[in-house]
Amino acid sequence: MATFPALQPAARSYTLGTYSVTEERGFGGGSIRFIHGYSNHSFELSLSFVSLTQAEAALIRNHYRGQQGGFIAFPLSTEAWAGHTTFNDVVPSSLEWRYASPPSEAHTRNGRVDVEVSLATVPVIIYGNAQGMNRSVAASIVGGSATGG
Repeated sequence: MATFPALQPAARSYTLGTYSVTEERGFGGGSIRFIHGYSNHSFELSLSFVSLTQAEAALIRNHYRGQQGGFIAFPLSTEAWAGHTTFNDVVPSSLEWRYASPPSEAHTRNGRVDVEVSLATVPVIIYGNAQGMNRSVAASIVGGSATGG
């Protein structure tokens, strides 16, 4: 899990997350709402980078590729929130980010690059991979029943 590149955006905009609420029609014609959790989710963040060098733009491209697009979640760098007093008043620290769409680039005449990045939150999930978790299983069928160990 690679942290987002240490680049400060020229502009940042975000949408506060939604709450999981469903609404059902009541017997008297009114509605009944059910909340399915007490924290909001699905935050969105747009970062605009203006006049980046080719090397700086490559940092974002390589990060996008390394995260396999929107597949692998990652934390944001402190530079991504630079100029904001604290991001925990906007987004809970229990969330990470993923690419909501591929970054878009506009190349200018002076060899600089403007990049737009759209991100969405995902809950932090602790997961394991197959490395170091090898287990062999032996199974045999005896008399119509399976045994294993």
